[in-house]
Amino acid sequence: MQIYGFHDAKRVINAIVPLARYIIGFIALTLFLDIFFAGMRRGEEMQNLLIAQFAVSTGLSYVVMSFFLGRIIEGIFGTRPLSAPELIKKHLPVYLLTTLILIIIVTPIFVILSALFFPQNNQALFFTIMITLKILPIYIFPLAFITGQPKHAVFTGIKCLFGNVSDSLFLIFLSVLVFLFEGTILPALLPAIGNNTVATAVTVICNIFFSLYIFTAAAWVTKEKIYSDEGPEGDRTLH
Repeated sequence: MQIYGFHDAKRVINAIVPLARYIIGFIALTLFLDIFFAGMRRGEEMQNLLIAQFAVSTGLSYVVMSFFLGRIIEGIFGTRPLSAPELIKKHLPVYLLTTLILIIIVTPIFVILSALFFPQNNQALFFTIMITLKILPIYIFPLAFITGQPKHAVFTGIKCLFGNVSDSLFLIFLSVLVFLFEGTILPALLPAIGNNTVATAVTVICNIFFSLYIFTAAAWVTKEKIYSDEGPEGDRTLH
């Protein structure tokens, strides 16, 4: 049995390393925004500023990750590198639409399941949806960036995950670890850390590294197991 993302860890990390300087810049920008909004919250309405910070951070994350993930796909398939604006323009709409389709599919299903098995337990519903949204896209987002077809990526990615559960256990473990770190471990450590900037830095670094690692490992799998070697723009052969 192959363990995707574990036996080929060196290859995965080598694909991420060229993005190191961009990742450092993104972390620095994220920390700057956190400090900036934290300073503003001292004299302004807390709720509005929290919403503004969330919107800015989320929008920035999608834009930057579109560049990161697009560049990784170029490296894996050996295609001609696009400029950063071209790469973002190509992948950002697909990234957003794929996320939206995934949320639309997952949320109603778990609302129904929660009503049946966890009545009046909103927290259980929230955690179930969030952890599913961490695990389910393991192969969806690589397929979306490879094909540029959100609907195809969602359904093929889910099929790929269910058909390779045993081989994907390490990637599933990393996805769950990211969720636990964000939702459980980090909040528990906040009093000990005692510094919101440090907490933000740790969260951003872990999120970026594990997200890129999972995406890259899954992208190699989809290239080798689903598509022929002609590349993302060539003939696609299902195996």
